[in-house]
Amino acid sequence: MSAPGPVIGRVIGGRPRERRRTRAWWLARAYLNLVPTAAALAWGVAHGGRPVVGRDLFVECGGMRRGYARGGTTVGSVWLHGGLGGPERRRHEARHADQWAVLGPLLMPALYGLEAALTGADPRRSRFERHAGLEDGGYAPRRGSCTASDPTPDEVPGAPPRRR
Repeated sequence: MSAPGPVIGRVIGGRPRERRRTRAWWLARAYLNLVPTAAALAWGVAHGGRPVVGRDLFVECGGMRRGYARGGTTVGSVWLHGGLGGPERRRHEARHADQWAVLGPLLMPALYGLEAALTGADPRRSRFERHAGLEDGGYAPRRGSCTASDPTPDEVPGAPPRRR
């Protein structure tokens, strides 16, 4: 029997002990993000958002007319967006909520902003966006930007064989 892995970013499932640890993380994240979450919730509702609280205590505030950056913004445990939605994006944004909980309401925006300045606001180069999952966040890789660690089409499980 292997030891349970890290709680952050885990999907519900597995053994009951892991589920309890995941629920414990959700409660801790909600508590640690309480102040920025309250502010973001007020902001979202003021801009026409409709908040929906998930069982993981992560709030999706969709349908906003304005008041968020790019496709959406996570502040604390609230994802502010105009209608992007979807389970992949939600998973990506929930990982940003984890980052808020770990770094706090002072360090998270400061470090995220500093990194955006240093990377030219390219999400593919941002440690925060990479940790949250580029594909889940809808950030497609730049054409021709394969790295040595990227699998070739022949190595991707389930990919059709390449014609030669």
